Amino acid sequence: MIINLKQNIKVGAAVAIALTLSGCISVLPDAKAAPTVYRLSVPTAALTAANAQTIVINIEYPKAPKALGGTDIVLSPDGRRLTAASGASWSEPVPSLLRNVLIDTLGKEGKVAGIIPNGSTRVPYRLNTDLRRFEAVFDNGEDAAPLATIQLNLTLVDTATRHIVGTHAVYKTVRADQKSVSSIVKATDRASQEAMQDAAIWVSRKLGR
Repeated sequence: MIINLKQNIKVGAAVAIALTLSGCISVLPDAKAAPTVYRLSVPTAALTAANAQTIVINIEYPKAPKALGGTDIVLSPDGRRLTAASGASWSEPVPSLLRNVLIDTLGKEGKVAGIIPNGSTRVPYRLNTDLRRFEAVFDNGEDAAPLATIQLNLTLVDTATRHIVGTHAVYKTVRADQKSVSSIVKATDRASQEAMQDAAIWVSRKLGR
């Protein structure tokens, strides 16, 4: 009887430990796949060094609605409602991505150099950007490939006189190959390159370059 009692105690203890361990495991969160992070392409042409004839302008941080100001890859089911792609994001806030692409695009020719504003740096011009749209629109229905859409307004200002040198609207669209996130990112990347090329050409012309 004594032996049987000891055996029963051991078995009971083992069952209790097993239940305790299983209880601990069950409260842990399920493993989730890490989100995929995307960035926009850098212009492929080598940057040209600035020279004495290069005009330097401050590229201000673009203003954007709250929905477009973060790292979400924004989708629009109908052109009005906005949502975010699941499990994916941009590597930086969208305004920062676009500013960097514009600076790199301007630097390809060396005639105009865009820089990030610094309090101790005095430059003759400032470029303000108002980002209005940066999303993939399912204009043909949610089962069809969406349209990557970018819209922004530019204002070039003379920093000495504070006079507006000019304003320019940019609107670019590129159709994705399919409705996958990777295809949407590829289409958005192309639209961004086209939009920033348009902006760079306009700035250069306004400055006589």
